[in-house]
This record gives sequence, structure tokens and C-alpha cells, in this order.
Amino acid sequence: MKNILILINRNFLIFFKKINMNLFLYFLFPVFVYLFIVSPFSNLFDFIISSSMSYTYHSVPAVIFTCTSMLAFLIPLTTINRDSKNHFLHYMFTTKVTSNHYFLSVVIYSLICSYIEYIISFFIAVQLSDAGSNLGFIISWNQIFSFSIIIFPSILFFSSLGLFLSNFLKRIEHILISLIFIFLLISFGSASFIPIDYYPSSYGSFIKDYNIIFQLFSMCISIVEDNKIILGTFIIAVFLSIIFYVFNLILSKKRGNIY
Repeated sequence: MKNILILINRNFLIFFKKINMNLFLYFLFPVFVYLFIVSPFSNLFDFIISSSMSYTYHSVPAVIFTCTSMLAFLIPLTTINRDSKNHFLHYMFTTKVTSNHYFLSVVIYSLICSYIEYIISFFIAVQLSDAGSNLGFIISWNQIFSFSIIIFPSILFFSSLGLFLSNFLKRIEHILISLIFIFLLISFGSASFIPIDYYPSSYGSFIKDYNIIFQLFSMCISIVEDNKIILGTFIIAVFLSIIFYVFNLILSKKRGNIY
């Protein structure tokens, strides 16, 4: 446990060295998403039939979910890529620190950073929602508390996915391509910003049944609708996260911890 805390502390020391730039990017991302995706779509979509809500109550959770999930996916990729290039991993694995300690520290660090992005994107999306003629996004403290819990499996899922893919994405250009793909998949392939009512029925049925990202986002929408949360999605996301983590450990051992 001590080794994990030391590694987490190391990551935050690196984070604080560029805190101004990091916070700028944390604030910029939700602003960018809202202005370039939500604002244009708000002129196309007014009322969502399936949820009986205005588009504002669909788009604000979408901004929060997308920004938080993207950062959760990005942190493990960039952290491991950095430690690999500066030979920290090679040095660390020659010490008493195990690969499990290191990867757990990366996941925990990613969880903390993702919750920071969650708070920032929540604040920005809510503030921007009442711009112009919109009435704004109204949410109770109980819903905020529930939202904060429901976002956890999404963060854990994307953090573990990023950890697993770090075994294959070694170059910056490959990481950028994966980020673009994941962003498009979350934003437009999982009915986050475009309500599922506007997809072809066959594709909409496919998303509902097999797309774990859509199901994770649906839990966020359920909070806004004051509906009951389906715990099955929560459990499946945690289970898949464990699988990604275990596969990552297996791959790291097969590679001889050489990065």
C-alpha cells in the first residue's frame, strides 16, 4: 500500500508542475464540447420523445459523461507512455515495486483526475445550459450525489480500457488516433449527443442491447429522469474493468516488463 501511495504522490507532483496548463485543458475540453457539439445540436433537437425531456437535460449529462470518460481513458495512456519513455518503468520493475502496485497507482490516479474533470465539466455544462433563450439545467443535490456515484463505473471502465490498450499504443500518433476514435464512439456512436430516437431503429436496437457505453450513459440520464438505476450495467462495467486490468497484468508479465 505504501508503494502505491508513493507512486500516486509522484504522479500528482508531476501534475502540479504544470498545473496551470493541466487545469486550462480540463476547463477547455467541456467548453469546446458544449460550444461545438451541443450548441449546434440544440437548434436541431428540441424535445426528446423517448425521455420526455428537453434537449438540455440530455446534452448536459452527455457533456459531463463524455469529458469525464475521455480523460479517464487518456490518463493511463499518457502516464504509462511517459514513464516508458523516460525509462522509469524499467528502473521501477527492478526494485521491490511490483507491476500490480504500479498499475493500481495509475488507475487510482486516473480516478482522482477524472473526478476533478467531472466537477469542472459539471459546473461548466450547467452554467452554459442557461445561455441565450434556454431555461437552463436544474438538478437537485440528491441527483448530484447520485450522479457522482453513477459516473464511477464509467471512469473505472475507461481507465482500465486505457490501461489495457497502453500495451499496444506506444506512439503518440497512435494514442491520438485512439482518442479520436473513442471520442466519436462516445459522442455519436452511443447516442450521447444525438438522441437514440433519431437513429435507424435497427441500429438503435443494437445500441440498446450491446453497447456498454450507451448503457453507462443511460444510467446518467436515469438520474435526471428520477428513474431507478439498473445495477446490472454497474456490475457489468466493473466486471469488464477487472478483466481489462487482469489482461493488462498478463501482457505486462509476458513482455517481461520491458517498456
